[in-house]
Amino acid sequence: MLKPYQGSPRVLVGFDGSDDAYRALQLGIAEAQARDAELVVVHAVDDTVLNSAWGVVFDPEEIKLNAAEMVARGVEDAIAAGLPRERVRTEIVLGNPAAALTKMSHQASLVVVGRRATEPGERLFVGSTSVGVVGAAHCPVIVVSASEELPDTRTGVIGVAVDTSARGAVALEWALQECAQFGGRVVVISIFRGPQGRWFSGGQLTDEQKQAAIDVTRARMEEMVSEITEDYPDVEVSLEVSYGNPVDVLVARTDELDLLMLEVHASFPTYSVGGLIRGVLTYGRCPIGVIRPKDSHGS
Repeated sequence: MLKPYQGSPRVLVGFDGSDDAYRALQLGIAEAQARDAELVVVHAVDDTVLNSAWGVVFDPEEIKLNAAEMVARGVEDAIAAGLPRERVRTEIVLGNPAAALTKMSHQASLVVVGRRATEPGERLFVGSTSVGVVGAAHCPVIVVSASEELPDTRTGVIGVAVDTSARGAVALEWALQECAQFGGRVVVISIFRGPQGRWFSGGQLTDEQKQAAIDVTRARMEEMVSEITEDYPDVEVSLEVSYGNPVDVLVARTDELDLLMLEVHASFPTYSVGGLIRGVLTYGRCPIGVIRPKDSHGS
């Protein structure tokens, strides 16, 4: 199992040979280069599939050998991209992939995973592994998809979804730290959704009511955001407040972002994530970063 690594951060990449996994590897290599970090290419052999429904028992050692050949190609890609060989490692473990990556995330600064493991051309909901990792990881997680091309040059913009209850403040601070270290700017995105639920019988809001709600939300957000950003005077920060469905607004915004950061408040024992995060993970058109507040890690 992964041992502490002295002198450098560590980037984990979940790798299963799928198209999305290769895209995760591509981004993980770039992140390891930028952070002067160790790259660990991780493949987890799900032990629930070792015994098939037809009574066939697979040899774990043979599966591990095949996995080793697969992750070796990932190592070759990392070295070809310029990472020193001594900063590239592999880990092959038996067990649930999400659980394995979550355990390893204790000793990582970043985890990168593919959105799903499916055949090319399929458009399914976000996979269970990525959902499991973002709901329980002990460090930030970035989820990527092969269906979206990673740009050759960055826009330098990190979007962060924050609401008036300060949900998203941890994600905002992480984004500010990233921009302070690597450059770029932050766009804080807040969405007023309007009254919800069966007890609301006021009908649709008028344009004037929507604008009034946006103005109130903006005032609250400006006050809250300024308390966080004052420690990062060199990072450019802008605030966008709009009215609408949060998933629709955030997904539309991903066309112009390098990364969209969300904050997850998944809870034990299921570590399930809500519909907003699932929706953005499924349909977002840029890498999606997810971070959990430390007090929800159980630490």
